[in-house]
Amino acid sequence: MFTISDELLGLTDATALVTGGAMGIGRGCALRLAQAGCHIAIADVNAEHAAATAREIEAIGRRAVVVEADVRDEDSVREMVRRAIDALGSLDVACNVVGNLSHSPKPLLDLTLDEWNATVHRNMGTTFLCTKVEALAMIERGIAGRIINVASSSGVVGGPNVSDYGAANAGVIHFTKSAAMELARFGLRVNCIIPGTHETESSRARAAEGDRDPNMKRFRELAAKAPPLGRLGDPLDTGGLAVFLASNLSSYVTGHGVFSDGGVVHTTARPPVGLDMMPAALAHVAGLAER
Repeated sequence: MFTISDELLGLTDATALVTGGAMGIGRGCALRLAQAGCHIAIADVNAEHAAATAREIEAIGRRAVVVEADVRDEDSVREMVRRAIDALGSLDVACNVVGNLSHSPKPLLDLTLDEWNATVHRNMGTTFLCTKVEALAMIERGIAGRIINVASSSGVVGGPNVSDYGAANAGVIHFTKSAAMELARFGLRVNCIIPGTHETESSRARAAEGDRDPNMKRFRELAAKAPPLGRLGDPLDTGGLAVFLASNLSSYVTGHGVFSDGGVVHTTARPPVGLDMMPAALAHVAGLAER
């Protein structure tokens, strides 16, 4: 009887650390890696949802451990990696999924430096800290590890009201390329997933608050129609890319960004975040707010 060889993926009993693994794309990556054979350390600030994801992983026969961590803090990142290795015995794969706006979408003319810095650190700073500490742990143990960063299509395609988020994720994509070049000599591969708009727990919650934030509800409706594939992404779709980039199937791939966006980046249909928000900073200009 024909069976698929374990060597095809090479992930049976491998260990993977997934930051932001409690919900959304992080949860999708954690579940897909577990289905491919990995034992999973779920790092998140939300212990309750992380525990729920851990139970899903254990139900399919893989080990799972929850590590509470704030990846904006370097000491917390070091402790996260140490605890993951202590619990699972190794670190073969790291998937860094933490990142978002630090505030609601906002025109750049209204953006403060503190908001800019917070968003850049939440996306690019956390990716740098996690990659650095994870890579050190792999090198010290002689592991030919795989590091997978997660950015956003906003880092490739310009758009209004998310200038800080877009710039930060462009940085994540470029940082991944440079890290891959430096770490190749140690046998590490570093790649990046670039998702488009996905159907997640947080996006559903924002849509349910349509009366409070009608712009985001409208954006979500337009975003679902924009991709050539005709739907929003599912976190498990993007989790499949994490499996590919962690597995033997991509053994000659490093320093690359792979899109998971339903093809929308190839079109002009991507809706602007925040739609037609007028900068509050220009409210004093007579008549401008009416344009």
